[in-house]
Amino acid sequence: MIFPLPREFDENELFIIISTIITWALLFMLPKRLSAVTVTIIWTFNVFLALLADITLTVKPYELYFTIDHKTHELFDVVLHFITYPTLPYFVVNSYQHYKPEGLKRIFFLLFWGVAAIALEWTSVQFHVFTYTGWKLSISFLVYLIVFAAAIWLSDFVEKKYPSKWNSKALNIKKGSASQ
Repeated sequence: MIFPLPREFDENELFIIISTIITWALLFMLPKRLSAVTVTIIWTFNVFLALLADITLTVKPYELYFTIDHKTHELFDVVLHFITYPTLPYFVVNSYQHYKPEGLKRIFFLLFWGVAAIALEWTSVQFHVFTYTGWKLSISFLVYLIVFAAAIWLSDFVEKKYPSKWNSKALNIKKGSASQ
């Protein structure tokens, strides 16, 4: 097997399973405001960023952190990167498409989600999903702000070309009320 099972099944694997179940339940319960194309692109973009971070920041010469139980990857790293982590940027973009905050509200929107992401990351550190060997939560906060802003920009770009049914209806309502 390319990605082995964990040596020990402990709190970090349990945390990943529970957080994955919760986030995926929310994923299916909350209204969808993104097209399938946007979801696919945002999801892929964030998987790529998570993998890129691990490829560059967890190896020599940096070795700023490692995930799960050790410095080598296991099955739960795959779950974390491909299934669990991308849900947060999805929620950010989905809620952004609903509220469409502008100006100062957009900054507060990003700050809110940055704080939420840090709270989740801090909790995952407590469960030993991440072990920092030089990384800091303050760095993560800045990274989340940049990643969320990029995901929002990307979703706006894609939604212009491939709007979701929800956004299409909202645009038609605005166009219809403007012409009357």
